[in-house]
Amino acid sequence: MSNATSSVNLMSATAPMSFSEVCRQAAFQASDSMTDALVQQQAAEGATLRAAAAFVAYPLDVLKTQVQAGHPQYNRLLKLPNIVKDYRMNILKGYPGVGVNAFIMGGLMFGGYRFFDNFWQLNGVPDYWRPAVAGASIGMICGVVATPLEQVKTVMALQEAWLKEGKITQRIYPSVVQGALNAPAKLKFYAAMPLMIRTGLFDCQLFFYNSRLRDWLATSGSDISPSSRLAISTFGFMTAGLIGATVNYPFDLVKGRMMAEAYEASTGVKTPSTMIGTFRKVIADGGVAGLFRGLPTRSALHATVWCVVGIGREVCERVGVRDGARKRSAEQGHSKNLSA
Repeated sequence: MSNATSSVNLMSATAPMSFSEVCRQAAFQASDSMTDALVQQQAAEGATLRAAAAFVAYPLDVLKTQVQAGHPQYNRLLKLPNIVKDYRMNILKGYPGVGVNAFIMGGLMFGGYRFFDNFWQLNGVPDYWRPAVAGASIGMICGVVATPLEQVKTVMALQEAWLKEGKITQRIYPSVVQGALNAPAKLKFYAAMPLMIRTGLFDCQLFFYNSRLRDWLATSGSDISPSSRLAISTFGFMTAGLIGATVNYPFDLVKGRMMAEAYEASTGVKTPSTMIGTFRKVIADGGVAGLFRGLPTRSALHATVWCVVGIGREVCERVGVRDGARKRSAEQGHSKNLSA
């Protein structure tokens, strides 16, 4: 994802700005940045590519859900052909939730990241670390916003196995829309905390690593061939995602466990759990290594997603998808003081 850090002209003041003044100025600067046609084009491009990549990788997402929930059969990466065979086309029923989340997160990331980048610059965070702090800030907000659809998607991923095994007699949610409209709030936000922390950690690292990669390419990559730059940017982007996904995986596992039990907990069949309680149970059952159960499946998922996104962005650049937006940006004068 693009760094898209707008150059901020700090207002000279004899006294420190209040919190509300900082927020107002950061919002104004973010809004100005988002009027750039190139930024708008890249926001739409990023959301579309993430949705497409999530579709390609969605069977892996369903398998990851089952692995984290502790299913005895769908319990490792090599079981992907089994779950695809057993679920058939039903494996894709929960995808609309992921697709919609991809577009929502795309908008929040591009606009929200700019706000927090400006906000933390106004609060004196150095340029080197600001991508990490801004990424963590918007990532935590994205985690809360993404929770309801992620929870519905999880129930839909699990209910096919529950039907097959006779645990339920009919689907709990026939569609994402029906689940999003009818699921109670205590179900939809049951695992909001671990998802919020997981997303915050992931975006903190992703923005930081990619900002360092872009800085290196800008200062030291002038002699690198276009094909080498493509490989470095694409696989560097993918590697950043894999590192972030590994570091935050314990929170992803706990999120998955809690979302797997959320339906029964919200209906009184099971005693509700807390994030800390779920961490303790995972460690008690499998030790610290238990916090990384299913990591290969999630790593394969993220490698697929970020490889598709990275290659897609490079293709968009090479075939001229951004040319019209770049021209409009230059005509508006944004290209002189904004980086998309």
